[in-house]
Amino acid sequence: MGKGRWVHLLIALAISGAAFFLAFRHVSLHRLGHVLWKGHYGWLLPATVLLLLIYALRSLFWRQTLSVTRKVPYTSLYSSVVVGYMANYVLPFRAGEMIRALYARKRENLPLPLLLSTIFVERLFDLISLSLLLFLYLTTVGQPLGQKSLWVIGGTSGLFGGLVVLVKSRQWILSFLARRVLPLVKGHPLAVRVLLMAEQALHGLSSLSSPILLLRLLLTNLMIWFLTLSYSWLSLITFDVTHPAVEATLAYVVFTNLALLIPSSPGGIGVVQLATVYALAPYHVSSNRAVALSLVSQGVVIAVTGVLGYLFMSLSHLSLGAMQDQALDLSDREGSEETLSGIGKTP
Repeated sequence: MGKGRWVHLLIALAISGAAFFLAFRHVSLHRLGHVLWKGHYGWLLPATVLLLLIYALRSLFWRQTLSVTRKVPYTSLYSSVVVGYMANYVLPFRAGEMIRALYARKRENLPLPLLLSTIFVERLFDLISLSLLLFLYLTTVGQPLGQKSLWVIGGTSGLFGGLVVLVKSRQWILSFLARRVLPLVKGHPLAVRVLLMAEQALHGLSSLSSPILLLRLLLTNLMIWFLTLSYSWLSLITFDVTHPAVEATLAYVVFTNLALLIPSSPGGIGVVQLATVYALAPYHVSSNRAVALSLVSQGVVIAVTGVLGYLFMSLSHLSLGAMQDQALDLSDREGSEETLSGIGKTP
């Protein structure tokens, strides 16, 4: 790992440590232990089932975006999704998206740019759904439907509209690159490969050009977030946070997911706890109870995803460490010639 990566890692750990300190500054370890002892852990069984269903729906979403290329086996995508989430929870720099794409490439021999662009489509729909939840949260807490809501909905709609325009004009873009850019580098092999990568990436966005597929993707993503809300609600009632159920669940989901955008340590340790304390404070939930439910909820996700991800990696005879090194090499653009020549091939 290069010097820059070490600096980023130290910054991420510092952010996580500071957030952890702020989350625990009003926490009594004795009372925290008491809250953990009194938890109704029977709710974690249906919560685990919901978590597995969320991964199943994410695999279905991914399969629909990849349908513009070919029909990909569902089992390969499910294992790739789980491995990607496991990597996000145990590796720094949120390398899970790249690990997920690399794992799927090894399983299905698909071009890496195409896989990454379809994952980007999934994240775009996540942003749309999270924006909708933020909009609902602002309305439930009595915020006027004014500037904040307009910024949330307008910004997301603008991003989505821009991508649709990009997809619609992809043939023109590729033609322009081939006619205007390639001649400038006199057909250099690296430039040709870059053009191929651009073509594959734009092809991965093709799902945005089909109104029927767009509707299916939107419905699938909304179901994913409905299950996410249900999982979070089960986490809340495990520790007797039951009123107001809708408002507290919305706040918990919105703030914890926004917190995960902050570059912190693996798994969002610290920032998730602080976000939970902040989200539930208006509903008179003590720091002890908020930290307890965030630790347990996060622990369930890490445990279930870690066990399943390790099982899938073992069955595929792959090493997470080796894939992390490959992901770092790709992101740092070291050995770019080897990387580009391997696009679409199983290493």
